Amino acid sequence: MALSDDLPPQLTNDVKRRNRKRRTVRSKDIELLVIVATRAARIARDKGYYTVSPEAIRCVEVLRMIRSLPLTPRLITKTDALRSLHLLATDGNPKIRSESKSVLNHLKGVLASS
Repeated sequence: MALSDDLPPQLTNDVKRRNRKRRTVRSKDIELLVIVATRAARIARDKGYYTVSPEAIRCVEVLRMIRSLPLTPRLITKTDALRSLHLLATDGNPKIRSESKSVLNHLKGVLASS
């Protein structure tokens, strides 16, 4: 029986399959997240120190994403993320300030463990 043309081709042994390993974090990803967080904090500061402004919530969400990433000491020092996060640690918004201090403590722990 002939195979129809709309079926996908059968896999053979010479076809490479994708590796299902988790993607590593790149320095551009970290830099982009830090830029987004600082931009959102700056907009929230310009509008006023409202704790629940959408920009402040966005900044806190991005900071939590940074904290959840599997970072290496080399990646932290290469991106110079600590300097940018120090500025957020002195922000007027208490939520942004506390979350950025939490991220800084986490990153310092990663650096100290190496």
